[in-house]
Amino acid sequence: MPYDAATVQMLRDVLDEVLSSPSFTLQRQRSAIEVAERVLKLAAQGERQPENIKRHLRNEFFASDISRH
Repeated sequence: MPYDAATVQMLRDVLDEVLSSPSFTLQRQRSAIEVAERVLKLAAQGERQPENIKRHLRNEFFASDISRH
């Protein structure tokens, strides 16, 4: 699915922010590629709000990993 330049930049910014956050750096279960794939999956489903993407990752993707620390 092709994305316009603004969407690509938004997805890149979200990914950069998530990968540099403690939610990612303190966990050991998920790779950067898995996070990127999830971001792209959400975009393919039509999500375009950065905060919704980040919230999804925090709540559904990292929640169980973070609670173990």
